[in-house]
Amino acid sequence: MLYSCFVLERVFMDINKTLNINNLIDFYGELLTPKQQQILKDYYFYNISLGEIAENLNISRQAVRDSLKTSEKLMLNFESKLKLIQKQEKQTFLVNELSRKHNCEELFEVLKVWEG
Repeated sequence: MLYSCFVLERVFMDINKTLNINNLIDFYGELLTPKQQQILKDYYFYNISLGEIAENLNISRQAVRDSLKTSEKLMLNFESKLKLIQKQEKQTFLVNELSRKHNCEELFEVLKVWEG
């Protein structure tokens, strides 16, 4: 039983990491080189193995891994400075809360803050 809980926890962590990286790609992928973008998309969107990506791009498996790690660090750095994902999550939460409460006056105040 303990083993299966550990496995499930590991799977959950892997899924969570993939979702976070996919979000980073959506926001910051265009700031990367075309090759970095391709490697990220192949690995995270299409679930292609490092070896297959290496073979398709005629580079080493280690080069693919290095590119993934470098790209991930770059995108995390972009987010730490720009905070676009954090801002979007906050805005989504506020809009959902305000629409749930049907408070148009508060909604207009929030929209004024976003515009200004």
